[in-house]
Amino acid sequence: MRRKAGFTLIELMVVLVIIGIMASLAFPSFSQQILQDRVVTTANQLNSVYKYARSEAVKRERQINLVVNNNRWQVTLNEAGVASVLKEFSVTKSGITVDLAALTVSASGEVNQQAQIDIKDNHSNTTDYVMCVLKSGQNWLVESSERGCA
Repeated sequence: MRRKAGFTLIELMVVLVIIGIMASLAFPSFSQQILQDRVVTTANQLNSVYKYARSEAVKRERQINLVVNNNRWQVTLNEAGVASVLKEFSVTKSGITVDLAALTVSASGEVNQQAQIDIKDNHSNTTDYVMCVLKSGQNWLVESSERGCA
């Protein structure tokens, strides 16, 4: 008599229990990664909007303003007294705060003031970021636990 190939119910249950244990161990790490990714994504979006404003100022050889408007950062161009919004940054992830600063970017790419923009969330187990902007227009992102913009 030949035995039929296949799995028994007990073998399948053992495999499901092992998968369940592995998933329960991995879930806290996975949720931590999702929270951290939200902060990093917001910081990168903010950095991208700033770089866009700076490149538009140099390309157009015109002054570009970064205006804070209802917790949004608007890249504006004034032409004949009318301000047109070229691009806008707003926080799309809940629980994340960004301390925006109004800046003016000159045609040479320099800004009117040095700025330190904090990107944080309300979770103690994630890393917050700071976007540093020098008067020369150069900028970088750094973890807030490091030296910061100094």
